[in-house]
Order: sequence, then structure tokens, then C-alpha cells
Amino acid sequence: MVKPKVKRLFQVAVTVGLIFYVCYSAGVFSKSGRDEFAAVISQVDWGIVGLSIFITFVQNLVSVWKWKLVVVAKHLKAGFLVLLNYLFVSRLYNLILPSSMGGDVIRIYRLGKLNANMEVAAASVFVERFVGMLVLLALSCISLVFMVHGGGMLFFLSFTFLLLVTFMLGWAAVDARFVGILQALADKTDLAILLKISGKFEAFQASIREVGRNKIFLIKLFFYSVLFYVLAILSVWISALAFDQSVSLVDMVIAVPFIMLIMNLPVSIGGLGLMEASYTVAFEILGYSAELGLITALLMRGKALLDALVGGVIELGNA
Repeated sequence: MVKPKVKRLFQVAVTVGLIFYVCYSAGVFSKSGRDEFAAVISQVDWGIVGLSIFITFVQNLVSVWKWKLVVVAKHLKAGFLVLLNYLFVSRLYNLILPSSMGGDVIRIYRLGKLNANMEVAAASVFVERFVGMLVLLALSCISLVFMVHGGGMLFFLSFTFLLLVTFMLGWAAVDARFVGILQALADKTDLAILLKISGKFEAFQASIREVGRNKIFLIKLFFYSVLFYVLAILSVWISALAFDQSVSLVDMVIAVPFIMLIMNLPVSIGGLGLMEASYTVAFEILGYSAELGLITALLMRGKALLDALVGGVIELGNA
């Protein structure tokens, strides 16, 4: 098992390397490159930037609607505005905690505490996220046709990683043998904590299997997931249009799943550098400049920071 300090050092090294690569690709280290980068920024259309921020807000609303659908199906109490608050707060903790999954932990904890049921709260967040992962894998098949030659190993690693994670999470969430493994370990090691975990996980699996039998519910959930990714594509497209109005929507349909796949790789700190690199690579593959890819990524990151800022205000208000 990799030691936490070694893993952290690896992530720091990768983050620094990615930032260097992005800056080099965008020509930031040369005067001519900086001039070109400044020229791209100077062309910004602030009206389109505002539209981009609005679409991101609508995307957040769709994400909450999808989560609310699961919450209602699991008979949990939480109004739409409460879940929206939890979502914004989770964006804050995504920046603070060492893993991008930190925000999901916060969502589970807040909803579980509200309902005094952590297992079902965890199931609600898991189902919402898992269906989104399945839709992303399906959309990635579009990118696979156009991006695999240019993206090469990076795309292959990202696709394989998400596919394996989705498979393992799906198996652990529904297969009773996983609980059996935990119980066997508890009996072998005589650790009470493992026995307690196996009991909690058994309740979690039962909750997952219950919603899996509701076909109408699953269709609605997939619909909201597809809508979420449609808005994600529009968000990137309109963000790019703010700097270059020749950017094609079709190109973004190809690029965005590729970008979101790469951003799932747990190799940098909070996705720093990885996000910017994924945009730079994707835009260059599709014939756009690295400068445009980088400035679009920075706008997208700015919107993520805005979400986190809203989450911080909510946390201060609850303190």
C-alpha cells in the first residue's frame, strides 16, 4: 500500500509538472506567447461570460433535482433549497479536503445527520453519482472515435480508470458477497469495527437494490444525468465563445467528455493542473490554440471557485 506522504508527494510533483506543461503549451514563458495569451483575454465578451455563469447555475439546479429524485425515492426529508445549500457547501469542501470526493462525504454527512440515517443518505449520493458516471462513460464513446489518436495514452488511462472504478463500485454496492468478505474478515480478525461496518454496508446495499428495482425512477434519473451533461457541454462551449466565437458546438460535444474523463484521474491536488491540461490538450487536438484552451479552463475554474464562495457564505451563515 502506498504511504499517504508518498502519495501526496507524487500528487504535488504531478501538479507542478502539469502546471509547467500547460504554461509551456500556452507560450506563457515567452514574450510572444504572453502577448498572444493577453490578446485572447482582451477579446473577452463579458455578456457571454455572464451567460456562462448562468448556465453553470442551471446545471447546479439540475444536479440538485436529480439528487432530490433519489432523496424522495428513499423517503428522506430534505427540501430542494436544503439540498442546494448542501451542494454549494460540498463545492467548498472539494477545494479544502485532499480528495475531490470530499464534497460527497459532506453531502452524505449533512443529509444523514438531518435524517439520522447515514446508510440511506450514502445510498442517495452514491446512486446519483453512479448513474452520472455511467452516462459519462457512454458519452465518452463519442470522444473515443475522434480523440483517441490525439489524446493517446491519457485518454485510454482515463477511460480505463473510470470504467474500472464504476465496475468496482457497482459490484460493491449490490453484490452480497462483498458484505460476506467483510464479515469473514471480522470473524478472522475479531475486530468489532469490521462487524459494525459490514452491518452498515449491508443496509447500504439493501437501499441501493431497492431503488434499482424501480424502472420509472431509473429512467428519470438517467434523463436528469443526460441533461446535466448537455448543460456541461453548453457551459464549456459558451465559456470558449466568450474568447473566440468561431468555436464549434460539435467540437465541444467531442471535447467535453474527454476533458471530464481526464479530470477523474486522482493524480493532482484538487485537479489543479490536470483540469487545465485536459482543456489545453483537447482544444489543440480539435485545432484550436492552447491559449484558448487554457483561458477557457481558467474561466471554468473561476466558476467553480464562485460556487465554493457561495458555499463558504452558507457555512458562515450556519456557524
